[in-house]
Amino acid sequence: MKKNYFSEIVTLPPQPVNTITASRKLPTLEIVAYTGGFMNVPGWGPLCIDLNGLEAGQVAVLADHDSNRSGVVGHGLATVEGNRLVVRGQISADGEAAHQVVSAAKNGFPWQASVGLQVIQSKRLRAGDTIELNGRHLTVPDGGSILVVKGKLREVSITALGCDADTSVNIAAMKKGVNSMETTVETKDVQTADDIQVEAKRIADINAICGDKYEDIRAKAIIEGWDEERTRLTVLEALRASRPKAPAVHFQRQYAPNETIIEAALLNLMGMTSVGEKTLGAFTMEQADRMGSTNMIDLCRAALNADGHVLPNNRMELVRAALSTYSLPTALGNVANKVMLDAYKETPATWRSFCAVRSVGDFKTQTAVRPTFTGQLQRVPKGGELKHGSVEEWTVEYAIDTFGKMLSIDRRDIINDDLSLFSDTAASLGRAAMRKISDLVYEVLLANEGGFFSSGNNNYIDGAASALSVDSLSNMITLLRTQRDAEGNDLDLKPAVLLVGPELETTARALLESEFIQAQVDGPTGNSLRRAVRLEVEPRLSNTVKFGSTASSHHWFLFASPGDAAQIVAFLNGKQNPTTEFFGLDQDVNRLAVSWRVYHDFGTSMCDPRAAVRSKGQ
Repeated sequence: MKKNYFSEIVTLPPQPVNTITASRKLPTLEIVAYTGGFMNVPGWGPLCIDLNGLEAGQVAVLADHDSNRSGVVGHGLATVEGNRLVVRGQISADGEAAHQVVSAAKNGFPWQASVGLQVIQSKRLRAGDTIELNGRHLTVPDGGSILVVKGKLREVSITALGCDADTSVNIAAMKKGVNSMETTVETKDVQTADDIQVEAKRIADINAICGDKYEDIRAKAIIEGWDEERTRLTVLEALRASRPKAPAVHFQRQYAPNETIIEAALLNLMGMTSVGEKTLGAFTMEQADRMGSTNMIDLCRAALNADGHVLPNNRMELVRAALSTYSLPTALGNVANKVMLDAYKETPATWRSFCAVRSVGDFKTQTAVRPTFTGQLQRVPKGGELKHGSVEEWTVEYAIDTFGKMLSIDRRDIINDDLSLFSDTAASLGRAAMRKISDLVYEVLLANEGGFFSSGNNNYIDGAASALSVDSLSNMITLLRTQRDAEGNDLDLKPAVLLVGPELETTARALLESEFIQAQVDGPTGNSLRRAVRLEVEPRLSNTVKFGSTASSHHWFLFASPGDAAQIVAFLNGKQNPTTEFFGLDQDVNRLAVSWRVYHDFGTSMCDPRAAVRSKGQ
């Protein structure tokens, strides 16, 4: 696993007693370690921490997360104040790192801070979602983010550049003293000679109790301010733990399971780790891997543990109880959605190369408008007025509809650990969702409603010269480029996509990709159409079984860019992905199964006939 700033568990090294430090006022620290928003953590991207779930208290102050002896700077008390994480303490170390921090602060260097956490619970946030966190309204940035729901603060580091750019470090000490660490900033609090003597005695007692054998306990006791009794008890516990014991089997849970980790574990079991890394992140997938789940029954137990339920002894009842929790059905639903969406995005969609995508707010009849301003801009004389022009509106009406299907998984499939049926069905639904859009697009295109492609619209050719060839393609390109409005103004359309069926693919590739097609005796040689437009091959154009006589293996199309709106595809509220909804065991009294409803709201219509040309072919 990658090492990162927010998940390090820091072991503090022992610190020697310094007689100079014990006889002077230690420089004090005030660190704003985290301001409550998103941090850009190297290797992980945006990350945020819920301060309500953070266990703070006495912490070590390090330099750049270096927990070795040379990297210790001091210690302090971490508290949450005004939705910020603040540490107040002292520079209690006397090493090189501490000297450098104080020396740079004395010269005005603007130190920042970074936190080191033991992550107990986390979850993935989706890009664009809005959350309320630490008294702020935050929008999750592109690529998503990790939210640390629960964690334990182990250290705070002073760094040149913090992951949270708004952090700050203030250092205060006596004006001039016997130690070069001291800055010229005014002291914030006063320590009496008695205080110094008591502290020196406490450190001496800790050294005497720990000796050389328990250096880690000694360092922690000095930094966290333990008294003699607590130090002695801790050393005694360590001594007992070091004595030989009978062999035992130990289970260590690295992470508390939740619905996100269970979701990641499901993806691991289905062999779809790459999908999980793309959507949940490598950190969550590693957490799931450390659960050690090898089958669905393990995940059922994890779901019951996550929701605080007692585990039934019977295997059947265990599965039934798990399917009634929040964690497992949520994880199954999210996995179904991810598998379906991944298959949806991977399914070919040639219509995107020439269709304009629109967003509508309801299922009412919509009107698509492609205005053409008649007349040309006219010269305006000095001090003159602009003259009014007219707008000719070309409109078409269309509406969207809902398309959907159900996905179910029987509890027996879970008991039998048969997740292949689940993943295959979800992937099939994803592909079916994209296929349905493509079917509707080409059904409308081939129907040619209202004579969209016609000689009257100057966008249709037939006869012997319409077969796909150098000459016919050249004529079609010219025809599209010379489209004009009613007043003879050029529309400046640029041919972008040649659409053919599989039967014409070889001919089309030869026309657009060959360097030479024919040699000319009295003119230049070469292929003048090479890469003139983009090629798209769509099998629906010749599918007479599905589309009847409107399909043909001979016809072909030339389109301008999608923005010119030869055809439009509209989605409800701009949502181009299918929606998945979960239903529990009680959704159907006749079946012991959980189900998901998958539906999609979309529609399509031909729009501007000037942005497309059709050839009948021969």
